[in-house]
Amino acid sequence: MIFTPDFSKSLNQSFFCRDTVTVARELLGKVLVKKEKNLFLASIITETEAYLSENDFASHSAVGKTERNKAMFEKGGIAYVYLIYGIHYCFNVVTEAENIGAAVLIRGSIPILGIDIMKNRRTNNNFKNLCKGPGNFGKAYGFDLSYNFRKIYEPSLFIQPIETEQNINNYINISPRKGITKSAHLPLRFFLENEMLLFQKYLPEV
Repeated sequence: MIFTPDFSKSLNQSFFCRDTVTVARELLGKVLVKKEKNLFLASIITETEAYLSENDFASHSAVGKTERNKAMFEKGGIAYVYLIYGIHYCFNVVTEAENIGAAVLIRGSIPILGIDIMKNRRTNNNFKNLCKGPGNFGKAYGFDLSYNFRKIYEPSLFIQPIETEQNINNYINISPRKGITKSAHLPLRFFLENEMLLFQKYLPEV
């Protein structure tokens, strides 16, 4: 089955203006759609991490508002994009109310549209790894700092639900976040088990 992007089904801003952990869980199984000229890139979100405004020293907002992290303090529903190691752009969804300072990092997804574009950007033909890991996800989509503060509920960039025969909640796993040292014990990483089987009908023949 070919997935059809449909902005009329887009999650609205109120979806993001909620508890960060709730948003991180409920983004799993949703599709991030990005329009480039007349083409669409789309992938099913399979792994997220929540970064909180309180008692979370791994969150960029823990130091207060800075030039780098100020997008996190906007009202939920915009992108927070930052550069790490001088080469990788990480894409986050800002959550909760203005001045809170919370976001959800997108760590991985399953590509379903625009796969050739993603392969070219990644110089990688391994379908399963195109969007695996936050840096790879950002590169496959072509995200950079120009997407910082971008609304995630407009026709060129939005998130919509996708149909599945299974209850997504039955496949959600929780663990500590990856690749951090501060507040490393917090169980704020959410990921889908058997994600390829869950969405098999949408996957391309590879």
